[in-house]
Amino acid sequence: MIIYAIVLTEANAEVQQRIAREFPKYYKLNETSFLVRSDEISERVAVSVGIKGADQVKDATGVVFKLKGTYAGYAQNSLWEWLTIED
Repeated sequence: MIIYAIVLTEANAEVQQRIAREFPKYYKLNETSFLVRSDEISERVAVSVGIKGADQVKDATGVVFKLKGTYAGYAQNSLWEWLTIED
């Protein structure tokens, strides 16, 4: 599984609902940043959560970044645990 960061320009409740539906084991960093696991390409992730494509959520803007497995920083323990979980 690939880990992706979904970063919204502004918080969007409908996009968050789609993230929860499409990626039930997602990790919420804050109201605009989420981590998900998927075997799909980043474009497919963006379409499935509504920030791109024909079914784009109204006023939803953001990006999807593919993470390469190197992380650094200071965060809650739950984030580091989530990053090490294998699906």
